[in-house]
Amino acid sequence: MISRLRGTLVQVHDQHALLENSGVFYEVLLPSALAERLRNDGSVDQGITFETIYYIEAGDRKSSHFPRLVGFTDPVDREFFSLFTQVPGLGVKKALKSLVIPIREIALAIETRDAAKLNCLPGVGARLAEKIIAELNGKTAKFALSRVDQPLAVAKTPPTPLTEEALAILSQLQYTRTEAQKMIETALEANPKIARAEDLITAIFKSEQQAKVKV
Repeated sequence: MISRLRGTLVQVHDQHALLENSGVFYEVLLPSALAERLRNDGSVDQGITFETIYYIEAGDRKSSHFPRLVGFTDPVDREFFSLFTQVPGLGVKKALKSLVIPIREIALAIETRDAAKLNCLPGVGARLAEKIIAELNGKTAKFALSRVDQPLAVAKTPPTPLTEEALAILSQLQYTRTEAQKMIETALEANPKIARAEDLITAIFKSEQQAKVKV
């Protein structure tokens, strides 16, 4: 298991970084706010150490599995995330997106059984909030004492007119809002310069066709 990785930070994207170590390049998933800080504080092209979690991600097919690394710059953050993702139903990617408030506030909500606070985290509904409390209450007091007040993830911005228009079109085509949002996010990640709803719908169509070919 890879628990720590040291090297040169070559690139930082919205949700992952590329780290070079002795000619080997590692892709490391990052919480979005941490990625943003590394981009803006001059860390690129500098030496860095990531505290990492190694896990296997299941692909679209049952036989497809991919090794992944999640990285943090603080070992306490890594320890909390490792504990947090032990909750059934709280996968790595969902957990990464949920960290929009400081870890100490999440831990405090767990220890005080504040389900409403957890329910406000992206991807965490009422049922999962109760499950988090049931699984972790009594185990996170240490993290609630942390003095770090910066969240590890950035909350997503409200929908733009472009995405709202695309949502309306997909709704007319009988897609649920959740399905439509996922389709839009996938298309925009691959085509960030799209500016018109019709181009976005075309990109979604191509993405869906490619997904069918892979199955």
